[in-house]
Amino acid sequence: MSRKQLLFAAFALIAGAAVLFAISNWRGAGGRGRPAFVQTDGPRLVIDGKPFRFVGANAALMYRDDDRARMPETLRQAARVGIKVVRVWASGEGGPNDVKPIADFNDWPRTHSFRSAPDKWNEAELIFLDRVLVEAARNGLRVQLCLANWWRDTGGVTQYLRWAGIAGADDDKYPFGINNEKAMQFYSNETARRLYREHVEKIATRRNSVNGILYRDDPTIFGYELMNEAQCLTGRWAERRAWMAEMSGYLKSLDPDHLIAPGEWGYRSAAERREWLIDHALPNIDFCDVHNYPRDDTDSFVDSPKALGEFIENRVAAAYSIKKPLVLGEFGMSSDGYKGSTQVEWYRAYFENAVQAGTSGAMFWILTPDPARGYGVTYSSPRDAGVLAEVTGASHLFASLANAAPPPTLLESGHLIPRQFAFAQAENDRAVQPHLTFRQNGTILYRFSPNTVVRGRFEKLGGGDGYVWGAGAGYFEYIIPGRTDHRRVGQIVVRAHLQPVLPVDAKPSWTQTRVTLFVNGTDCGSRLIPVEDPKAPLIQEWKIDAWSVRLRAARGLPFVIRFAVTPESDWLYGVNISNWPLGYESHDAAPVEVEID
Repeated sequence: MSRKQLLFAAFALIAGAAVLFAISNWRGAGGRGRPAFVQTDGPRLVIDGKPFRFVGANAALMYRDDDRARMPETLRQAARVGIKVVRVWASGEGGPNDVKPIADFNDWPRTHSFRSAPDKWNEAELIFLDRVLVEAARNGLRVQLCLANWWRDTGGVTQYLRWAGIAGADDDKYPFGINNEKAMQFYSNETARRLYREHVEKIATRRNSVNGILYRDDPTIFGYELMNEAQCLTGRWAERRAWMAEMSGYLKSLDPDHLIAPGEWGYRSAAERREWLIDHALPNIDFCDVHNYPRDDTDSFVDSPKALGEFIENRVAAAYSIKKPLVLGEFGMSSDGYKGSTQVEWYRAYFENAVQAGTSGAMFWILTPDPARGYGVTYSSPRDAGVLAEVTGASHLFASLANAAPPPTLLESGHLIPRQFAFAQAENDRAVQPHLTFRQNGTILYRFSPNTVVRGRFEKLGGGDGYVWGAGAGYFEYIIPGRTDHRRVGQIVVRAHLQPVLPVDAKPSWTQTRVTLFVNGTDCGSRLIPVEDPKAPLIQEWKIDAWSVRLRAARGLPFVIRFAVTPESDWLYGVNISNWPLGYESHDAAPVEVEID
């Protein structure tokens, strides 16, 4: 090898090492990624290794003509009040003869979609998005790009399905105008998935027509959201998860350095919480997201600022359990407030609880120039000055506590259930006493009606004459009263007529629940219980020979029978305890029986 070749080889090695060093600095451990990019460091967001916590806003920029005309002003006003990240739509499908909106008709017939047909892109809309990024950078803002929408107002999933040849997913007879059973095909249909991937590629590989920067190289982009509020029918989590895994992996292959969130709106139950965690633990998902609107989402039971704090703490604890940051991607309150608290008080509660619990960011819905827009926070009139003052104050609070960790209690495993309700009756109340029978064979039989339950705690509770039910995780308890006699006890037999509590969108053929029997705190085993055939009711039976339990019964001491769906159970679908159905032959049996042999 000549001297010249040696020098060239040495230079190549040095240059290669320099490139590897630069790459390692971009994507190294400890949250030090590409310079100026938002990255993750465990459960924190960081920029250049420094913690990044922010107040953000969904910004009305993309569709209404007035919003578009005032886009630069809206972004200036966002920066002025302390907002650091804005969330905008980088999607919109269909034309004036396609899927129509269900709520927001301000861009109908649709004129500002990104894609009017599978092979027809709207370059003007893409150029407008370029301008949004340039204006955001000019104002020191970051932009989260939402790549699709479950809902019809921008075309969304139902338009993709129309293009894929699947009709009827958009149907005004259904809530929000979507037949969820048909819409679920979006996650698995090959054509719909291909069309979505094409849009992802269009955005992620774009070069900004204004400043010439490739999107994948632009630190102004905070990150991507695969979909806005991606819905899923109970029990069909695997279909949505496979789609999220595929699309997040594909997006990372095109743009490896920007953050990705899946775009679920959150969870309301312990069962949904588990699926939310598995989804967000996917390797190409970088941070967790949740939405909340107390007035509209009554199943989240956020009816006071205190309940809001518990809601946020539960979601932070979930995100921290998988060591990923949490962002409140949408929240809002109308100008007339809710449940005795004003709009300003609700906003203050959102921000203060978000800061204290350890969220990385909180983005309200929606900063707009239009004072008449629902849930809008406007800068164009003095009406929302109080809310904007809270935004500014929260921005300072997030910045001053950028290094703060969540309270230690949130890092414990006591947040597996989002919310529970409870009731209790006095143990000596006649209403909770069983019917007692001393049998000729020497056994003692205690018979309970469903309504003699002494205590209950579940995610939802209900009942009536001859039945009680609790949804999700929780328990019902019955009391075996004390006796004056002592006796030998060989075993205790517990029998019960138990069923699952079906989620509103679940099929009976799929739903089961795992019920664990505890006797005075002793785990006596579980039963996996399906929905029964009314003509052949199911009886669950436990035979207990544990020494501690038998000794207590032998001494005539009272003990507690608990039917529990524990938060660790594989099937978290509650307990229904009811009388036997009409026509059942063994009407001499009670729905709950405890036999002491």
